[in-house]
Amino acid sequence: MRKALKIVLPILIVVVVIAVVVFLALVPRIYNTLNVKNQAALGGQALYSSALNLCSQKVKAVWTMAEQISTKETEAQQAIAAARSGFEGAEKLFRTALEKGEGLAELTRAANGVLQSALAIRVQIEAYPVIRSVETYNQAMRGVEEGINEIKTALDDWIMYIRDFNTYRKSFWVDILAGVFAGKFSAFPSEHDYYKGPIGELDIDALNPQRAK
Repeated sequence: MRKALKIVLPILIVVVVIAVVVFLALVPRIYNTLNVKNQAALGGQALYSSALNLCSQKVKAVWTMAEQISTKETEAQQAIAAARSGFEGAEKLFRTALEKGEGLAELTRAANGVLQSALAIRVQIEAYPVIRSVETYNQAMRGVEEGINEIKTALDDWIMYIRDFNTYRKSFWVDILAGVFAGKFSAFPSEHDYYKGPIGELDIDALNPQRAK
């Protein structure tokens, strides 16, 4: 019995030492990976803001064109004004939330509101033949389409980064290490909340005044 114990004990000690060394070696690696994913989740707002700036410039160009074309079209003017007001209001809400340092849930919700309002601009303008018939319309609307695609892609990527962080943070070994080294891992939230509703969905019939008639 003693001979067996003398043989087994050193082996157990070596196994335990190896396990501890491996465990401790994983800590900095997991911490660094978590940090990278967290920075990506937080950094998504910068990418979205950049895309929004570009989209705003393209949308403003369409407003100027549409307002000049529809000077005698009261209904078209009203539709354009409503679309413009909705976009500017949604954009202001996002920038205000950003300046106040709101959490990712509020920021991504506001970002989705901007996307919806941008899509509404396209629907409203396309409802009026007087605007669509102008030669420069197609070129201007291509710019708006590009802007909308850019902010939608930026929002999709942003939410993907947040989900990636949450998935990694909730994984088995990361969760264990975060519990053992609570002080060190307290720099990261256990989960980032974010907007989980449909992205950029619209009720086209409600927005299009020509279809609503």
